[in-house]
Amino acid sequence: MTHHKRSRVGHLPRWQRLSTHLVFAVCALSGLAFFMKRELGFALWEIAARSFLVTHGISAALALLAFGAVLPGHIRGAWNVRRNRGSGVAMIVVMTALMLSGLLLYYGTEEWHDGALWAHWIVGGAAFAAFPLHLVLGHRANARATRRHDSAPKNFPPRHDARDNAGSAGEPSHTFSAQES
Repeated sequence: MTHHKRSRVGHLPRWQRLSTHLVFAVCALSGLAFFMKRELGFALWEIAARSFLVTHGISAALALLAFGAVLPGHIRGAWNVRRNRGSGVAMIVVMTALMLSGLLLYYGTEEWHDGALWAHWIVGGAAFAAFPLHLVLGHRANARATRRHDSAPKNFPPRHDARDNAGSAGEPSHTFSAQES
């Protein structure tokens, strides 16, 4: 199959995709291990619950960096071409809720602790479904876009979206004057 730029909108470079998935996986699995050991009493190897918590905290900080890194290109690019919006919004909501509940666990008052803890457990559990679902739906959306692009007539110039400011020669179709700014 040939590489089409159109089908790759919002697609992360391989190094960024793999490192993001790895950091999210370590964060999710260490959080699950901590939950299972602390709340459910599972004897997970001979590793202390605190070790899982430390791994989770460090990987959560890296996950937030990764999340911030995908905001400008991946999220905005896919949003603009109306691709995978539902699961993308779900991922943003999940990541935001996990970030806020994690901050409340660390910095919140004692009155907020139990509610923030259960919110973090529940939303963290939802992330186990939301992230893989987002990946699967994204792959399907890219495959559909590639099929549409491959089946488009080749004798016509590419169609520009009405939101695209580029004119036919690649120059902006409108320039701002000093009065408009």
